[in-house]
Amino acid sequence: MGSASDDFFERFAEVLGQLSCFSLFQDGDDSSFVRECYRTRAAVKDQCPFCSMYVLREDSTLHGKWYFASMGQSPSHVRSHNSSRLNPSGKLSDMPAGDHPEVRIIVLEKGEHLDTVVRRLEKGQFVRFHRGSSLLGVDVEIRTTLTGEEPLKWTSGSDHLAVYCQVECTTAGSFKYRFTADGEECGSGYFLVMPVLMANGKRIPLDGVACQTHLTKLLGSLSCWEKRLRVSKESGYNMIHLTPIHELGVSNSCYSLSNHHALIQTIHEPDRQVTMGDVEQFVHKIEKEWGMLTVQDVVWNHAAKNAQWLMEHPECAYNCLNSPHLRPAYVVDRVYHHFGKEVSEGKWTHRGVPEVVDSIHHTNAIEYLLRTEVLPKMRLHEFFQINIDENVKKFEELARAGASSDILDENLPIQQDPEWRRFGCTVDFDKALKIFNRPRGDASSEEDRVAKCTEAFRGHLNYLNEEAGKAAWEIVMAGLRAVMGHITYERIADHGPKYGAVTERRPLTTDYFLHTENSTSWEEDEHLAYDPDKSRFLQAFNGWVMSADPLKNFALPDSQVYLRRELVCWGDSVKLNYGEKPDDCPFLWKYMKDYTQECARVFHGLRIDNAHSTPIHVAEYLLLAAREIRPDVYVFAELFTGSEHKDNLFVNRLGISSLIREAQAAHDSHEQGRLVYRYGGDVVGAMIQKHVRLAPASVAHGLFLDQSHDNPTPIETRSVYDLLPTAAMVSMASCAVGSTRGYDELVRHAIHVVTEKRPYAQWGVETRIGTGIVEARRILNELHIFLAKAQFTQVFVDQMSFDVVGITRHNPITHDTIVVVSHTAFNKQIIHRDRVHLRHIPIGGVLEEILFEMRMDQESPEPNPENPDVLTGLSNYKVHIRQHLSPENSKMCIVHGRENGAIELTDFPSGSVIAFRIRLTDAARTSIGTIRAVISGNDELERELAHVLDSISLQDYNRLLFTCDAEEWAAIGRGAYDVPRFGKLVYCGLQGLIPVLDWIRENNDLGHPLCANLRDGTWLSDYICSRMEKYYGLAFLSAFFSAILCHLTDVPYYLRPCYFEAIISYLYKHCRKALLRKLSPNISTASSLVRALSVSSVSFVGHVPGAGLAPLPRCLKLEDKHASSLAAGLPHFAVGIWRNWGRDTFIALPGCLLRTGRFSDAKNIIISFAGSLRHGLIPNLLAEGEGCPGL
Repeated sequence: MGSASDDFFERFAEVLGQLSCFSLFQDGDDSSFVRECYRTRAAVKDQCPFCSMYVLREDSTLHGKWYFASMGQSPSHVRSHNSSRLNPSGKLSDMPAGDHPEVRIIVLEKGEHLDTVVRRLEKGQFVRFHRGSSLLGVDVEIRTTLTGEEPLKWTSGSDHLAVYCQVECTTAGSFKYRFTADGEECGSGYFLVMPVLMANGKRIPLDGVACQTHLTKLLGSLSCWEKRLRVSKESGYNMIHLTPIHELGVSNSCYSLSNHHALIQTIHEPDRQVTMGDVEQFVHKIEKEWGMLTVQDVVWNHAAKNAQWLMEHPECAYNCLNSPHLRPAYVVDRVYHHFGKEVSEGKWTHRGVPEVVDSIHHTNAIEYLLRTEVLPKMRLHEFFQINIDENVKKFEELARAGASSDILDENLPIQQDPEWRRFGCTVDFDKALKIFNRPRGDASSEEDRVAKCTEAFRGHLNYLNEEAGKAAWEIVMAGLRAVMGHITYERIADHGPKYGAVTERRPLTTDYFLHTENSTSWEEDEHLAYDPDKSRFLQAFNGWVMSADPLKNFALPDSQVYLRRELVCWGDSVKLNYGEKPDDCPFLWKYMKDYTQECARVFHGLRIDNAHSTPIHVAEYLLLAAREIRPDVYVFAELFTGSEHKDNLFVNRLGISSLIREAQAAHDSHEQGRLVYRYGGDVVGAMIQKHVRLAPASVAHGLFLDQSHDNPTPIETRSVYDLLPTAAMVSMASCAVGSTRGYDELVRHAIHVVTEKRPYAQWGVETRIGTGIVEARRILNELHIFLAKAQFTQVFVDQMSFDVVGITRHNPITHDTIVVVSHTAFNKQIIHRDRVHLRHIPIGGVLEEILFEMRMDQESPEPNPENPDVLTGLSNYKVHIRQHLSPENSKMCIVHGRENGAIELTDFPSGSVIAFRIRLTDAARTSIGTIRAVISGNDELERELAHVLDSISLQDYNRLLFTCDAEEWAAIGRGAYDVPRFGKLVYCGLQGLIPVLDWIRENNDLGHPLCANLRDGTWLSDYICSRMEKYYGLAFLSAFFSAILCHLTDVPYYLRPCYFEAIISYLYKHCRKALLRKLSPNISTASSLVRALSVSSVSFVGHVPGAGLAPLPRCLKLEDKHASSLAAGLPHFAVGIWRNWGRDTFIALPGCLLRTGRFSDAKNIIISFAGSLRHGLIPNLLAEGEGCPGL
């Protein structure tokens, strides 16, 4: 190629040589910058992944400072490490690599209300709004709740494709945006800014949360809290979740509060009353000394039935005075109550219903008696019916004034009595007169007319009452079915509690209403519902409704939940009645606001109890109040909406940081593995994303629990052998994780939120490091926190067998990998203690060490007796743990080659867990380091690339970026790249790849056929370089491309799509930029649409053998060997005689050539066609000027 090219390649090789030792750790903050040594957890040095250079660490309380020390390398070698991250003193800069702000784009389209789309952002990122296609040319105003009522300002310019509005995410929470088009509301949505959690000045990533739940009432007095909560600290958790710390109601349920402003009874010391200030000091102490955050439940939806403040402010509840629609439901409730009381007194024994209900014969007898005798007597239909005689009399009096002149022919509906009295319903008499009081041709006199109209009216009322009676009986039967289902479950079902005797403590049915008066019959109670004083205290209890719309308040008049007995009722708590705004119930709104703000002042986070039943507008109001006190409050909740869309609506409106998810919801290990993948992390090998990109719709952030505190333990539902492997699987999820107290200590049953009274064990007394799986949990929690801090953000789940699951966490920067394999045990009857034959685990790199081996073993067949005084677990099971092993010392596996070998699990019974740490091979490290260095930007390299790109012609750019399949065949005898199961790319050049790669990157679609092709081999890279070699003008550039793409050979197959996309996008960006420089100077400053059209115009202009222009004068100086022609259309009019159409050429020539500044190409085409003139006409088909087939 000559000396110039030799000089270039020497410079190019030198630059790449320096970049080959570019550290992978230069991307991200200091937590991801270093491959921290997991084994010692206090590493002071680590070797550069590309050479023998060492990274030295100087530990500091607040942050680590890092140095590079040369091990005999040249100064330029050291500079290649230090270039972008080290300040002149040689110390690591606090600035992450590059100063690019992270921007997430939301494209607005007319009519799109995206209230159920979750878009998660971090503080410091920007939300950028662009007009979509439906809003181009329209005056759009955008407002957000983050910025207030003033519309956002658009950037300057008239190009609607380029201008945008932008908001910096400075505050945590959920923020709504809404926009107008030409003054009309036409769209909305939300963006969610995640809080920053800090413990004693150190950040805890949301994905690094490890939370343990405690029932506050079991912690004892405040002086005992430290010893009992220390179990969490020693188990490796960094967050403690407490159920409400406020005064409990009569049921002793953790969530039934009698006073939201007084502390729980058990917290007080024998000699003094504990205050909220004392609690605040304790929370601050464990944050400072243990580095732990504390979060607490808030209960907004209900209060204990014995709450004194409800007696003083009964308007705060749904009662029979302020909610008269509940009166019939109250009557129904008292009917069931008195029947159950009679059963408990033995009054129905002679009818087959004894005091002890424990067989299907008893429940059948109950159903029969209720259906045929008890329920019919309450005459529910009368609440929905009309007093016929009274209404007929009124109609008759009105009809005597004369026939109505305005006649209506329509149905007359019944109007429900707002006070819900028996026979209190009526009709609209204005409408009734128009329908029934009409002239009658069959009437002999006015008296006769009135009589006939009245009789017709009476007939209609009879019909209305009959229909109301049918509807009422359907309600009665629906309620009876619900009641019998409840009785069957509680008394005789195999999976139920089988209460047996009907007593006051275990009534036959659960009361739906608070009733404080003494009474002997439901008829007597009915009068209370209409008493203006006593009806205030007949208050509806709270509960939840299966499969109901969570946005619908089931206590409002449009709901029949209480009447149809559809409520799973909590008979200890009253549902609170907020109304629609603070003015509707001022005391309640202020009471709860003060309570919420006090909780936010003391605790780092709030869990919303019963979130799906709490009126969403109330929760919005109270969370805004909480964020006034603690802007970065961590908000989490458990939702039972039955719909991800509705979950997302709650997340968006409330700004929920994490949704509680539970591994116990999985029916097998496959589903459990799916949940691990679902709730966190990108796929392994995910594309490198751009700093400015679309804001993706995402899954709500998860707090993934192996067991929640209100569900049974896996010891009961699965097996004791499942606790450890499920805990390991959950710890590998790339989201917040957690558990409940008792799980790690092998407590053999669920710790009940209502009935349990024994305190938790104390650290060092009943619980130690060897108790249950405590030591294993500590290791797993430390691993989980490390993976989050070190940004192992990519996840892969491998179902190795029915019970064995492998989970991979991968660092997308260092490409270090942690693999944890768990042998679950969902079925007590299928426990594998012998060898289970599994396929070998491939090592995609170098196996550095086995982090740990754990297995649950039964030490003795007989469990220890349950402790009646303290909550302790099974002691006849023990976890055996071995850590930081070389492969040859493993007892669970055989390693067949540490580099790119395979792992054979040999002794891996149920209840076992094993973890491996794998790194890239040296060759892969070097290649990836070089690629990342190139794509991150290097001034010297980019100058050389720009020099090469500036030296090629526009005809070369047509070949570099475009040329369709037919053109390529005509030029070099080969076509476009054919991707199996996808087809041929549209263009042979880079532009054929870019739209496909953009789609894959934006959607992380690693299942795309192109990715599969890249994983299978480097054929596409070879294709790109080899086709460029065949074009003389691109041969030099081909060598440049090849020098970079060749590094993909050593990149692991699963990372190849990621780095191929990064290289091609990087090169395409520079090629496109250089192309625009070669076009008219006006193009680079034109609108984005004009720039895009200008680039696309290059696809039509080029030289194709056999489809050239007519001969040109030799005096014309050509930039290329052959003049370029203008294709009539791609791909069908690109070659042969069909390429050069006179009409199409001259229609397109002004835009493709004159507007883009390609005057020389335009001149050549004009002269060529001019030379083929016949009779003053240019040829329709030029055919290289030979024969001119058409004019």
